[in-house]
Amino acid sequence: MKVFITGATGFVGRYIVEELLNNGYQVYAGVRNPEKLENLFGEKVKGFKVNFEDKSSIREALEDIKPDFVIHLIGILHELPSKGITFYRVHYLFTRNLIEISKETGVKKFLLMSALGTHDKAPSWYHQTKRLAEKEVISSGLNYTIFRPSLILGPEQKLFFDMYKITKYIPVIALPDYGRYLFQPVDVRDVACAYVEALRNPETDRKIYELCGTKVVSFKELLKDIFSYWNRKVLMIPLPKWFMYYTALLIEKILEPPPFSSDQMKMMWKPNTCGAVADGAESQGIKVICKREPISYEKSIKWSLEKFDTIIKR
Repeated sequence: MKVFITGATGFVGRYIVEELLNNGYQVYAGVRNPEKLENLFGEKVKGFKVNFEDKSSIREALEDIKPDFVIHLIGILHELPSKGITFYRVHYLFTRNLIEISKETGVKKFLLMSALGTHDKAPSWYHQTKRLAEKEVISSGLNYTIFRPSLILGPEQKLFFDMYKITKYIPVIALPDYGRYLFQPVDVRDVACAYVEALRNPETDRKIYELCGTKVVSFKELLKDIFSYWNRKVLMIPLPKWFMYYTALLIEKILEPPPFSSDQMKMMWKPNTCGAVADGAESQGIKVICKREPISYEKSIKWSLEKFDTIIKR
């Protein structure tokens, strides 16, 4: 069975690709940088250079591959307006174009990476554009599964790199919402399991799944665990969310991307935990799809930071 995947060279994508290969799927990737794909997977994955704004570029790849499944992972955390990189363009327009060509080429199932907190009433533009993408998938007529993960733990998690670099020289960070904002981190290996199992399990057809781990932690608790592992003393300054929001509005006029954005403060409208937004999504995604309990938070954070150490020491 053939799978076309976007975002294959990203943090989550590389784990999903490995899981697909381990389960005997033929994997094809739509990428901007074929060389990066080859460095990661060699000849095991065939790459196609695709411009997701150009339907003809997508069509050329999918008509050549004729995939049974499409896994769409592309997303951004920050907008770069000066470069034309916006939530609307990346989250919605790319998805709409890929869905249109997927329908033309007979794709059997479309799997979308959304995000926890996505909802019609979510105040952030990040979540709203994710919701637009979800609606495009749902109304497409294609068979689908949509995933909404909490913070994903793994060695390549961007938060680790950001905190490592910032606190190495200036051991002070600000805690939005006084550090009380809640996450339910999920292991990247569990996310990969959910995607691959959803390809072969018809019970996942036309459903939305939230993906969370075993433990709810505050942002402050999460950072404490990270800094403790690094044996690094860091002053964490709790600040109200409104202060961080207005500060971000000012910083955004000067820096691109900013160290934190006003939209990220809006994203904190609900706890980043499974079941926080009641809209019919399955809140026990890992347990239901992978038929087991999620990897524990303690094992996941330990494994992630151990592997992160090997990355930064290369």
